[in-house]
Amino acid sequence: MKLKCKPNSIDKVMAVIVLASATILMTNTLGCASKGMKGGSVLPTKYHSISVPIFDNATPDRDMGFQLTEALQKRLQQTTPYTVTHDGKADTILRGKVVSVKLSQMSQSVATGLSEEVAYTVTLDWDWVDVRTGKSITSRKGFSSSGVVVTSRSQAEPLDLARFEVTQRLADDIVANLQAEW
Repeated sequence: MKLKCKPNSIDKVMAVIVLASATILMTNTLGCASKGMKGGSVLPTKYHSISVPIFDNATPDRDMGFQLTEALQKRLQQTTPYTVTHDGKADTILRGKVVSVKLSQMSQSVATGLSEEVAYTVTLDWDWVDVRTGKSITSRKGFSSSGVVVTSRSQAEPLDLARFEVTQRLADDIVANLQAEW
């Protein structure tokens, strides 16, 4: 007789913990790698400052543009040689727009039919511009990332946790893309 194992709430909590731990590890690794490379960074050395105005937001999630901008400014300060400053004083400007925020059910309770895990996916467009020439240094359209929350009653996590996770990931990914192409 074979036993059928279904993931229980402990398995799901462990999965979320592992995912969160991996995110923190990747964030710290990116930060350390970038800090270690400040002298010989793969970022363009002709620039010294960057401005990141609040990202436009075309979604019903009012706080997403502000929270993403704040996370991005902090990540830039922590991991790049650039000074984050106001528009009028910066060599470059990083503009963006949150184009969609989507909740997707990843699993549901067999007993109740309600969502147990939900993915919070944010998609945005951004452009890094040289202020002196007005030319784009690099840009992305349809750039996205997701955060996951457990919504089942016994382990319920607020959507704010997923929003925080996805804004941190997007900030990390954008900074990594600034380093990748120019």
